[in-house]
Amino acid sequence: MMKLVSLKKVFKFLIYPIHKFIISKKKTPTYYLNKYLKNTKFTILQIGSNDGSSNDPLFELIVKNYSWKVIFVEPVPYLFDKLIENYTIESRFIFENLAINDGKKTSFYYVDKIAKNELRNLPFWYDQLGSFNREHIVNQLNGILEPYIVEISVPCMNLNQLLEKHKIVNLDLFHIDTEGYDYKILSQLNFTKFKPKFILFEHKHLNDLEKSASIYFLKDFYYIFNFEGDSLCVLKNIISTFDYIKLDLINKYLKVISSIRNYTLRS
Repeated sequence: MMKLVSLKKVFKFLIYPIHKFIISKKKTPTYYLNKYLKNTKFTILQIGSNDGSSNDPLFELIVKNYSWKVIFVEPVPYLFDKLIENYTIESRFIFENLAINDGKKTSFYYVDKIAKNELRNLPFWYDQLGSFNREHIVNQLNGILEPYIVEISVPCMNLNQLLEKHKIVNLDLFHIDTEGYDYKILSQLNFTKFKPKFILFEHKHLNDLEKSASIYFLKDFYYIFNFEGDSLCVLKNIISTFDYIKLDLINKYLKVISSIRNYTLRS
């Protein structure tokens, strides 16, 4: 018992503060994207844009880099309106109010915005739970969101149809945040046509099979690094050896810290 208490104290008062100091904001995907993408002309595709700014790793980078062309995809109507409001209409922006799947029109689910007024202390991400899978939302926050789930029929495209529609011939950054549908979209990427310099996708809602499939799909062309719930994939021929070593060490370090933290929480 004494050893367990001591371990918790060591984590709380020594390891975690050091961890917070070492893994600062500059040790995030945003830092490395900014390092390699700033002040250059790039084409960005973001699937699952939400309102554009809430907890979005690209928002500040997109706003300040005027030479970036960006395609935003968001199926939820009220979030799509906020997305346009947050970015404003510019010629370099394309906004698509649809969902990416196999191209078939289907039901899509999201949380009604009135939930924020009727439920206390909702986390800021409650409106980021839009999904093709209703149960994905039901399973969040002990089911309190279920009465507020809205079902809509949304226009859909597959990834290739979207890229062809906008005549995209070069894709530099591909960002996916689709609440568990990420691998299904990622796997549509045709590497004979496109090899984005960076791919950023959310892995935390993927099952083990999809996580493994994602790695297998990407490993020949990309270095893959995990930052909390996201995976940052960097095309192997654009990253320096020094930055690769740094990212790899940070990645290993995060796994160790996560294991220690989980152990102390379970005990």
